[in-house]
Amino acid sequence: MKRLIGAVFLTFLTTSQSFALSCMADSIEGSYISHRDAKERFILVMGRLTDKRNVVLGPEIEGGMDARSENFTATLVGHQASRAGFDRPIETTVAVSVECGGPWCGSVAVDTRMITFLEITPYGHELAVGPCGGNVFYNPTKDQNRRVLQCLRGGVCQPEFR
Repeated sequence: MKRLIGAVFLTFLTTSQSFALSCMADSIEGSYISHRDAKERFILVMGRLTDKRNVVLGPEIEGGMDARSENFTATLVGHQASRAGFDRPIETTVAVSVECGGPWCGSVAVDTRMITFLEITPYGHELAVGPCGGNVFYNPTKDQNRRVLQCLRGGVCQPEFR
């Protein structure tokens, strides 16, 4: 059912150029809950993507103002979260996928501090970023850090939409 709804939505986006993509920015709590409840497995990390390489650009999107999907690999250098905090050093290769919805595409900033969720796959770690974002929080504040760790520790984890 989710795939059918997604296909209908994507069809609507690509056939109606006058439709403006409206994304409500997800709170860090909402993102944590959706990743925690997903069938895939994720780890919570804070760090920077560095050493962007193996870039493969998708096709140009009509009406996309130079927007296009992109796949690349990068190195994430930072710390994985545990109940004690972001205390487990991590340096790992990440397969990054920047996805589009109609003429709108996500984006990924390299060399910028972030909190994000990396999917654990049989091939390594992956990060997918869609046109609305929601799973990457750049230059996280101390408050965002505190709130996501509170979620991880099983404390109050109420999504706040800002």
